[in-house]
Amino acid sequence: MHGESQANRLASLMQKHKSLPSYELALPLVTVPSLSLDNLEVDDVLLLRLEVFECILLNNDILYANVIPVHEKRRVMIKVLDMVNKKVSKTQRKEHEVLKLSFGTVQSRSLEVGHKIDVSQMDLTTVSLMRKKKKIATASLINVDGKMAVKVDKVEKNG
Repeated sequence: MHGESQANRLASLMQKHKSLPSYELALPLVTVPSLSLDNLEVDDVLLLRLEVFECILLNNDILYANVIPVHEKRRVMIKVLDMVNKKVSKTQRKEHEVLKLSFGTVQSRSLEVGHKIDVSQMDLTTVSLMRKKKKIATASLINVDGKMAVKVDKVEKNG
């Protein structure tokens, strides 16, 4: 009987405990020709035209914030630069698609300008290429003539 009451108490506490809001950490969205995504192969390189390593926080097609990685006491953090809170626009031309380059999910109780979120457990050198909410490839960040790019490491079979 005592064990059942402890289990019931734990279940009650878990139901009351709110989980932290989660956001997808990604590079700024990129518009690419659909044909290039259809023919994606290992070792292909996509030039991102980014000079600075800035990222975004998304949740359910809503862009919440622009962030930048910072190093702090041997930890990697992302710092919120500004709040956006707008729906991600979809490309109107059918020969182009929006490609999301995702690092994964982060959780944060607070999301405001200047706030820092620890992302030390994340690999910020590898991204998942997401097409219409489906992972099509895994890629590594590389530098091409001072600009950020991604090199495709693995293409998903059903991508």
